[in-house]
Order: sequence, then structure tokens, then C-alpha cells
Amino acid sequence: MQVHAIRIIRGDQVIDALDGQTFEVLRRESNLEQSMLDGTLTASLQPRDLRVGDILETAFTIHDTGGVLAPHRELLTSGASGVTIDRYRLRVSWPEDQPVRTQVTAPWSDLPIRRVGRDRVFEVDVTDLAPDRFPSDLPARFQMLRIAQFSDFQDWRAPSRLMAPLYLRSSTLEETSPLHAEIERIRSAHSTDVERAAAALRLVQDQVRYVALSMGEGGYVPTAADEVWRSRFGDCKGKTVLLMALLRGLGIEAEAAMVSTQMGDGLPERLPLVSWFDHVIVRAEIDGVTYWMDGTGAGDRALADLPAPSFRWALPVREDGADLVAIDQPPATKPNLETTFQVDASAGLDADSPMVVTFAYAGDMAVAVRSQIGAIPRDQLQTLMLSMMDANDSTTTIDGVDTHYDDDANIFRMTLRGKTRLAWINNSGGRLMALEGTALITPTGDERRGLFAAFKDHPYAIAHPFMMRAVTRVTLPEEGRGFRLEGGDQTIEDAAYRLSRTARIVDGVAEAAVTQVSLTHEMSAADMAASRKRAETATATTVRLRAPADYVATAGDRARLDAGDSDVDELVRRANQLRQIGDAAGAAALLDTAIERAPEDGAALKARAMVRLTLRDYAGAAADFDRAAELDPADAAAATGQGRLARIEGRHGEAVVSYSVALRLEPGNFEALAGRAAGYYHLGRLDRALADYRALKSAHPSSSTGLYGELRTLRRLQRTDEARALIDERLDKEPADVVALTALVRLSRDQGRPADALAALDAALLAAPDADGVLTLRAESRQHAGDSEGAREDYDVLRRWAAGDPALLNNICWSMGVLGFDLERALADCEAAAEAGQAAFIDSRGMALLQLDRFEEARAAYEEALALAPYQSASLYGRGLARRALGDEAGVEDTRRALAIDIDTEEKFEAFLARRPDIRP
Repeated sequence: MQVHAIRIIRGDQVIDALDGQTFEVLRRESNLEQSMLDGTLTASLQPRDLRVGDILETAFTIHDTGGVLAPHRELLTSGASGVTIDRYRLRVSWPEDQPVRTQVTAPWSDLPIRRVGRDRVFEVDVTDLAPDRFPSDLPARFQMLRIAQFSDFQDWRAPSRLMAPLYLRSSTLEETSPLHAEIERIRSAHSTDVERAAAALRLVQDQVRYVALSMGEGGYVPTAADEVWRSRFGDCKGKTVLLMALLRGLGIEAEAAMVSTQMGDGLPERLPLVSWFDHVIVRAEIDGVTYWMDGTGAGDRALADLPAPSFRWALPVREDGADLVAIDQPPATKPNLETTFQVDASAGLDADSPMVVTFAYAGDMAVAVRSQIGAIPRDQLQTLMLSMMDANDSTTTIDGVDTHYDDDANIFRMTLRGKTRLAWINNSGGRLMALEGTALITPTGDERRGLFAAFKDHPYAIAHPFMMRAVTRVTLPEEGRGFRLEGGDQTIEDAAYRLSRTARIVDGVAEAAVTQVSLTHEMSAADMAASRKRAETATATTVRLRAPADYVATAGDRARLDAGDSDVDELVRRANQLRQIGDAAGAAALLDTAIERAPEDGAALKARAMVRLTLRDYAGAAADFDRAAELDPADAAAATGQGRLARIEGRHGEAVVSYSVALRLEPGNFEALAGRAAGYYHLGRLDRALADYRALKSAHPSSSTGLYGELRTLRRLQRTDEARALIDERLDKEPADVVALTALVRLSRDQGRPADALAALDAALLAAPDADGVLTLRAESRQHAGDSEGAREDYDVLRRWAAGDPALLNNICWSMGVLGFDLERALADCEAAAEAGQAAFIDSRGMALLQLDRFEEARAAYEEALALAPYQSASLYGRGLARRALGDEAGVEDTRRALAIDIDTEEKFEAFLARRPDIRP
């Protein structure tokens, strides 16, 4: 380097900073911590009297003889900068008789090359040069702005030939080299070339540490293989020639291949320059298969697991020259990252369950994560993991964190151990839990807007090849008996990704696995837009684990909620949790303790009343609600509870009174308003019912209860036109609204034109193809319209959708039973559903048996249902009909009681009574 001038410019004044000062030359390695030695010298100068606002101007020349590349000449320069440059000037010149090729990227690609005397000159002179900003997912070839290339190479074969002698010489072993013994050791220890090549790679990676040597001509000239082995360190060039020597000694075809770690994308479209390459690896051919082997890597073991590098292109180094070779990147076949979440819930659904979470990193990820995690002390690592958890998640604790590196497989595992509580929810047909992370959601890139709008039509770069798998395993109570998975195997694919899911229950363990694999290195903007659209409109279903409907809380479930020393408020909260998971007896025990400790606690009394309702202890529930209301006459919840109990028992007049008290205390109370409206309806006070239902619809517009009540009240009032107008208004907004469609179907049947509803039902299914409630209505309407075959097709579809779900099977059974249609098939569905033990499902079985005139069996089924739900009106009415068919006139009392509870009950038996009018009460 020759320094011409250092000037301080201060306004109109120009000061020579070199006057009386000289440079101090330092040897300062800036990347020593990264094992890189470049031999760069730093010339340091501290100009005297340099002030804020001064401009420091430097002028220097770097003389380069070309070194080992001589007489070749090339230059690669960029106008990119991270800051705004006030003025940027670049001038490149060369003798006109020198065959220099040029290529300049936008926005300078149109600048001319001028002839100045005997030289050719390219010049850029611009002001206010702003920094470039690119989207992080923009492929590298589109980031090549303001790049100027100059080379006298006429093709890519020229640099390949130029470098070949250097690698040939350095990879030739000395006659007495100790590496000959290593070659023979590898040869005798392994039987195939693939195994021998893997052993050679492991030797280079594991026993020779990486140190980058870029001093002098070291940037291009590899250290001899024997010297690398003696010193046990080397850079990519030294490791490459060492690996080449080993492989060739084993009789395996191998050659050096130069690559660009950052700018390989689009390399064939550029000028051939050695400057593009910043790394070199080995390309080996074994049994017709190409392997790309990097001696600077770590942990590579079996060649079959060796992924193709992401450099895109490579230039083999050969004596006769070579063209660029594409590096084929097939999709990964093994996960780079596999996450396994294992929970042992065998003690119960709500018991605190042991949990093990394992992160398994493979290949380069294993090396990188091991390096990062290895530097963190064990106690700090556990603290770090805890800090990454959801701060609001009080259900999970971490007791320990372990790490393990499998050297043979190059897999680094981090394992978290602790306890968790699974998130089960109540659902018809049994309790349900969604397995997190099992929805198939295709990764998408954001649409480029604002600062990046200019790149909106450019492709999106994809991390490739990459595979990720997430596995969830739950060990179930009772060895998994009665548990089932919903939303099972699925595969989706777009232009860049394939996602697949499997779900199984085997030997009492539920397992769901989701695999995501990249298919290509980039995705077009059009394909990305289509993928975004699919992601926005698609319903991503998770795998759901359903417990049997008759699941009984285990000792482990209840142990977590023992009374202990908890105060009354805590006991009430925990009892409510038990009631929600179906353990009413356990909840009652906690509440008994709470009330023993605080006999006049209204919250505990009301909570126990609700539990007693669940246990069908109606007298006990009444006593608790009455006591709570006595303690606080202004307690709206107590009054609402009294109304609820009266309505269940068919005491609608008393229910209206209690609900009215609650509404005076809490106007707009949803349950009180809905309950009073229902009470008025069943008492036949239809105008008051209509007023309450309309008030409910106004106060709670998001609920369908108001609309449902308004429509059924208008129908009973025979104000059909008003009802039809409401239906049309609702269906215009929401074509698949089940409440409006149900009312439409009922009105069409009342008018003797059941087919009139079919057009609206077809439109609803177009809007919501998976709506099982709508499809059930269409099946019923088709049957009423005389299209039995169409009805059967719809029921078959529903049966496939049900996939054994007892709640869905019960819906099919009930619908067909009410119709009296295909009864043997309906009964089979009923039998399957009734195994869940729910009163409503058993009642549906009674309906099918009644329609089949199997009256004794029907009576028994209804009595079984009434044992579980004594005030279930359909069961009372059905038992009454079965008893009358058997000659027991006491059945009339059953039907009377049923109608007292629900005035509409008889409509459910229309088909049966039309066939057997002799049994009508």
C-alpha cells in the first residue's frame, strides 16, 4: 500500500495531516477468536487537531502483482454500503489490448466503457448513494446490485485449470508420510468404499482443527496434506487436500471443488472470477453417486446422512478445466430437528402428569446448538428454559434439564423433565383435548409492501433442504380403553413444502406426529400468494384425543383436589373444577367440607346446589338454593338457581316467579330472561314469551337462543308470515344458520310442502360443506319429500363423518328414529352411541325400539334413561307410549308429566302416532 495523502478539510482550509506525523504499523488479527489468521497489517495514524465537523480525506494505492493468479487479472467490487455515501466514485482502467470482460449490475449496467488513449475505462461517479435494503427472504441473486466485475477469464474452465496444479501438488503425499498407515488402517477396518470415505472424512473433521490461513498467498495456495497432518490444523484448502489424499489412497475418485458460501445463487450468469469463491470442499464419486464432503464440518458420520450443501454451484478443480456443476439438493430424508413431547397421564386426565420434552438436533444443527448450549452452566440452562415458558402457564413445571451428544449419530439432544396438567375440555360424547402443534399449517412469507414493495414479484428463498418433525405421545389411563383419536392421517403439499401427519393409539399410548419437509430452495411470488390465500381460508384441524363418555375420575384426578387446609373460596374453586371434569361426587365432598367450615357461605351453597342437580338430588339442590336466597334475598344467582330447578321439574309457574325476581335484581341476566321466556311458553302465555325472547335477542345478539324462541313462539301463534320473514332475513346474512333452517324445515312440513326447504338447505351446504347439522336437516327433508334414496345417501355421509363419535352417531340415530326411517340401521347407530352411557343417547335407542314396535325393550330403555335423567320429557313420553302399547294405562300419566315439562314433546312422536293412532293418549 502506498499512501499519497491524508488531508483535513475544514471549510476552505486544507491541512496536510502527514506533516510531522507517520503511521505506526501493527499486526492485528481481527478474527483470531474464529480461528482465522489473515496476516493483515494495520497502519494507524491519529491526526493532530482533528475537530468535529472536519472532513478527513485519504488517498492511497494498493499495488498487487497478482501472486499465484498472475498473469490473470480480475476485479470484483461493490458499491453497497450500510450508510448513505455523499459521493461515490469508481474508476477502472486496463490496456485496450488486454482481453478484459466486464459485467456491471443495475443500476449501473448501462454505463459505457470509454476509450481513453490506449486504455479502456469504466467510471462511476454518483452522489447521495443510499444503502440497499432487501427482504430477508429474497434470493441472493436479486441482491447483486451495484456489482462491477472485470476478468480476463473467457470461461469457467480457465480458473479451474489455474487452480488445479496447486491442489495436485499439495494433495500428493510424501513417500514416508504417516498418512499411508492411516489409509491402510481405514481400508482394513471397513469393507466398502462408502464406509471408507466416511471414515476418512471423520478423521479430517475430528483430528485436524480448523484454522483459516489467508496470509500472503495462503488465500489461494493450500498447505501440503502432510504438513496439515503434522501440525493438526488447517483451513478449508488444507483439509480439502488432506481428504483428497486419503480418498485417492483408498482408490476413491475425488477432486477439489470451489464454492461460494454466500453468493452461489445465480453464479452461472456472472463472469468467471476466482473472487466469487470463499470456500473449497471435496467432490467424490462412489458407485455412481456424487458426495459433497466438507473437511471443515463437524460430526458427519454416514455418507447416506450427508446432506448436499446449500451453495447451489461448485467449480471442480481439474487440470483440463471444468465448468460449473449444479449441486443437486433433494428433499431431506431425516429430520434436522425432532421435538418429542411425552406425557404420562396414566394416573388420570386431570392428575399432575410427568412430562419429558426432547429436542433432537441433527447434522450441522447438532454442532451449532451443542456449541451454544455447551457454554451455559446447567443451573443457568434450566433458568433459561423456564424463562422461555408462557408466564401465564401455571400448569407446567420444569424439574431438570439434561443434554447428551450422540457422537456416532451426530445428534445433540436437550431433554426437559417436569410435570404438566393436560388441557381437557368437556364435550358431548366425552371429554376432549386438542394435541397442540398437530394442525398442518404451510409456512408462508408476508406479502412485500412498503419499503420492499419493489420486490413483491420476486421469488421467496426457502431454507432447503430441511425437515422438521414434532411428536406428541400421551400414555392414557386404563391402558387407553375407550379413548380414540379424531382428525387423523393427512398430507398437504404446495410448491415449496410437504406436510404430513399420522395419529395412532397403540398399547395405551396416543401418538401424533407432524413432519414438515422443504421441497425446493425457492418459491415464486405467485405460488407464495396462492399459499397465503389457502392458509387464510383453510380450516387447519388439530388431532383431538377423546376420552370415553363414561370416563370416571381416577384417584389421581381427585387426589389433586383433596380438601386439606384450603379456605372456603379455594374449596369452591376446586370443586367447580371437579364438576367440570365430571366428578360430581368429588365436588360434593369438597363442598360439604366448605359448608361445614362456613355454613352460611352463599357461594358454597350455590355451588353445592349445582352439583346436587348433577347428582339428581333435587331436594338437596332446592334446600341449598333456598338457603342461599334466604341468606341474601338480593342474590340474583340464587333466584336463578331456584328458577332452573323449577323448570327442570316442570313447575313453570314457580320458575317464572323465580326468574322474575332474578331479573329485578339483575336486568338482562341471560339465563333468567331465557328461562322466564321458556316458562311463559310452556304455560301457554305466548305473548309474554315472545316479548321475553325478543328482549333476549336484543340484549344478547350473539346468542341464537332469542331467535330460536321467537321463531317457535311465532309458529305456535300461527304467525307464519312473520316467522318466514325472520328466517329469510337470517339466511340472507348466514345461509347455513341451523336455527333458521330448522324453523324453515318445520314450517315447510306444517304447510305440507317439505320439499320447499331443500333449495335453502342445498345453498347452506354449498356455503358450509361440512355442516353436519345442515346435512341432517336435508336428510329429514328429503325423506319427508319422498326421496328416501337421497335421505339414505345423506345419512351415509353423516355416518362416515361420525367415525364412531357417539354424539354424532346419536344425532343420526335420533333423526332416523323420529322419522321412523331405516330403523334397523338407526338402531345399530343407537346401540353404538348408547355405550357412552348418556341419558340422551339411551333415550334415542328407546325411540328406535318404539318405532320398531319392540315395546318391552323400548320401555326398558326409557326407564334406563329416566334413571339418569328423571325429568327428560322425551323419555317420559316414550315410556308412556310403550306402557300403553303393553296394556298399561298408567302410561297416560307419563305422557301428561312429559307435556307438563315440555309442551312440544308430542311433536317428536308424530311419525309413530300417525302409524299407531290407537296408542295416542
